[in-house]
Amino acid sequence: MSQTFRLSRLALRQWYRTPLGRRLGQVEASFLSRALKVPYTSRLVQLGATGWEKNYLDTGYLGRFVLVDEFPLLELPSIRGHLNALPLATESVDVLILPHAFEYAPDQHQLLREVERVLKPEGQAWILGFHPISFYRLYAYLPGRKHAAPWHGRPIGQHTLLDWLSLLNFAAEICAHYDFHALYHFSQGGWRSYCSPLWSLGYAVRAIKRTYTIIPIRPVTELCPDWVPEIASTIQRQIDGAKRRHR
Repeated sequence: MSQTFRLSRLALRQWYRTPLGRRLGQVEASFLSRALKVPYTSRLVQLGATGWEKNYLDTGYLGRFVLVDEFPLLELPSIRGHLNALPLATESVDVLILPHAFEYAPDQHQLLREVERVLKPEGQAWILGFHPISFYRLYAYLPGRKHAAPWHGRPIGQHTLLDWLSLLNFAAEICAHYDFHALYHFSQGGWRSYCSPLWSLGYAVRAIKRTYTIIPIRPVTELCPDWVPEIASTIQRQIDGAKRRHR
């Protein structure tokens, strides 16, 4: 099964070299180039090669960028590794970029757990995915197109992905929808938010890893300080004085 997903991922990269694939890659790269607004000292990691990485990467990020793929690219710093067992240290990455990584992961839940593990607190994950229900997916039902890229993956619905992320304490939001021609900013509420998966090919999600520190509550054993004379009333000061005398 894992060999099938590896070959499917490689087929997707080859599809990005076709005229239609290059058009989609330009739209996705344009979105990431606008969205990535992090310091140059941040560690950026992309999971899964596409071939259009240099179209969105600013030159200042190249020194801190690493690509993880089972078939790495030679022109970029790369690490050979499986998506379900990332060869990265825990909490070592500032920004994770996942262009259609979930569609071609053997275990989507395990990949999500790996994303949560390697991200630093308040780290960002930018996820690009295909809509499972879309008019564009009608192409998959044409004769001989069912197992062709990019329709042969296992797409995840945008709301399903948001639910999965929330279970791991991610603050996630849908940033945009897009097709082969342009980006469409996501609108909250209204009929467009419900119908957008039908007329768009893919979506973009930003997820931020939230961490919460538990502060233990201890009982107060010290005496309360005296009231401030200018604020406390005379009656309250008399009550406090009587309490101290009885002790």
